[in-house]
Amino acid sequence: MIDHALLDLYEKSKGDPGRLPEEERNGLEPGWTVLDELSQDLHMIRHGYTTDGYAKHVERRLKRECADESVVARLRAMRL
Repeated sequence: MIDHALLDLYEKSKGDPGRLPEEERNGLEPGWTVLDELSQDLHMIRHGYTTDGYAKHVERRLKRECADESVVARLRAMRL
């Protein structure tokens, strides 16, 4: 589940878990991978590289993978 704590780490490292101290990297998978995928999907949607159907798929996935709507809103606003 993607929550604000995971987003904090993602922003801190600019999306690169290798930039985090080892103790902060423990337990990041699989949430990190999902977060990275959704971040890339949102970037592609913003720049018009996806179909409407794919954008709807991403919307459903955001609701399923994020802890709440505030996490979804924060993820949408992120620009890495």
